Amino acid sequence: MKKPLVSILMNCYNCQKYLEEAIQSVYSQSYTNWEIIFIDNCSTDKSKTIVDKFDSKIKYYKTPYNMNLCNARVFAKEFIYGEFFCVLDTDDLWMPDKLEKQIKVMLKNDDIGIVYSNTIYFNDLGVERLAYDKKMPSGKIFEELLSNYFFSFETVMVRKSLMDKYKIYFNSKYNVSSDAELFIKLSYYTQSYYLDKPLAKWRYGHGSESDRSLCLFPREYEVLLKDLSNMIENFEIEYKTSIQKLQTKINNMYGMCEWSRNNKSKSRQYLSNAIKKEKKYLIPYILSFFMSYTNYVNLRRKFKKL
Repeated sequence: MKKPLVSILMNCYNCQKYLEEAIQSVYSQSYTNWEIIFIDNCSTDKSKTIVDKFDSKIKYYKTPYNMNLCNARVFAKEFIYGEFFCVLDTDDLWMPDKLEKQIKVMLKNDDIGIVYSNTIYFNDLGVERLAYDKKMPSGKIFEELLSNYFFSFETVMVRKSLMDKYKIYFNSKYNVSSDAELFIKLSYYTQSYYLDKPLAKWRYGHGSESDRSLCLFPREYEVLLKDLSNMIENFEIEYKTSIQKLQTKINNMYGMCEWSRNNKSKSRQYLSNAIKKEKKYLIPYILSFFMSYTNYVNLRRKFKKL
């Protein structure tokens, strides 16, 4: 079997806690023709010392100054030469057969540009659950992703030639949703394939999402809609239903944002707009009268057993 190079991007800022475990999960791959493009975003901890334990399959680069994560990914672009491209965050893990299974799909199907899989959400207490409890879609899934983005970043493999052809890479306009912007745009041009097996593990609960990050999501999705309108002819007409679904989700996200800031009245205004399209948003609307946003998040995690 042909063994094309896979470039794996890892971005790091003071990531020593889980770094060695994450890197080792790449070295444990049954598919061996890969390189790690390691971007050190001016770390002040022992991250580089950990990287130095490994061999030359890790290509180490340091940013000229500390920058946000998306800009650090943009910085990495010039160092990525592999035929296929993946991203692994420094606190997540891959199963040993991840690359092998995805490469097999890519080599057999030239029309497939994206391969993704199920993943396991886990935390440091040993709690685990599958991300998807049903088989996810394959094929032209642009509309599904636009309506409700569902990729788990650490599972995705992309054909690099697709990114080059359409000049789609991480965009510095996006901070918290750069992966969604990348894969939604790419999915418009290519077929995607879902492997119904957990090929990665996404670590949960070791950090807290700031109010600022929470409130950036809906703003960036609004920017994405404008970008797609410029990219796709007759976008608003052809994808009206998917756009409406995303706009409903945006209203919900703005509602969560304002709730997290304790602006409950404004939060319920956004949630009211979301309820007009989807009744499921009635639950957070009602709960906002009785509890804080933090308690709501904890309640949701309890029901999800995470």
